Amino acid sequence: MITKNMTMLEIIENYPETEEVFRAYDDIAGKCLLCNNLFDSIETIAMEYSINSEEMLNKINILIAEK
Repeated sequence: MITKNMTMLEIIENYPETEEVFRAYDDIAGKCLLCNNLFDSIETIAMEYSINSEEMLNKINILIAEK
């Protein structure tokens, strides 16, 4: 299970299919999250860009469970 304390790199490294979830938030952030925040935790990214971290985590965890 992915938690808010995990970095984007940890998640992508172990679950490459989650890239699509992060890319979906690029418009909200106004930039490529993978390019700019790879070493940040989900919590840090959510705070920086006013993203709902629980929503992001749910999408990631659902995607992983489906694969």
